[in-house]
Amino acid sequence: MTTVAHTLVLLDWNGTVMDDVDRAVAATNDATAGRGLPVMDRAAFQNSFTLPMNTWFQGMGIADGDTGEVEKRWNESMKTLAPVRANVAETLTLLRQGSVVTGVVTAADETVLEHDIRHNRLTGMFDHLRASVSNKAECLASLRHLGTAAYYVGDTAYDMICAQEAGYVPISIGGGYQHPDRLAAAGADHHLDSFEELLTLLHLPAGAGRPPAHPSLTR
Repeated sequence: MTTVAHTLVLLDWNGTVMDDVDRAVAATNDATAGRGLPVMDRAAFQNSFTLPMNTWFQGMGIADGDTGEVEKRWNESMKTLAPVRANVAETLTLLRQGSVVTGVVTAADETVLEHDIRHNRLTGMFDHLRASVSNKAECLASLRHLGTAAYYVGDTAYDMICAQEAGYVPISIGGGYQHPDRLAAAGADHHLDSFEELLTLLHLPAGAGRPPAHPSLTR
């Protein structure tokens, strides 16, 4: 019989676990170079970014038939070093010690996620990894049975909407790809200014710890 954990915490990746807005801005400018579009700065990126990405690219004026190629180039450009947010590893360790099931559900390319985890020494920190996700609500719903209480942390309005659709408490985090006001308008129940605030929000008991994670990386 599978034991259902009391709490399930799933996380978006880019802009949520990763502190990588600048990397995303550079990737956007690289992916759209030569298409007659203005160079994007950090503010313009955070004001315009949306998911799914093909919708975002179409909004820039890129033809529907070209968005796949632009997204592919964007993902390749994202394979550069970027830091995680402060205290991510420490927070994840304490979450797991509190018997929280942890995981990632992200639209980020699988190879980018693998690259980031390896270079930021986060291997083994997550129980579940889902990358290259085209429908976050559907993916989140498929994991909902893993906790009696479930939370999804993200940095876009799309994340908040998908979390609600899948039966999760939507939690926004600042400093990511979209301004917190957009996330609040999309239905965020709680807001974090730093990653470690998750511990306070969840009122975690002092747990005895859990065995090491065995990540399952699937598309």
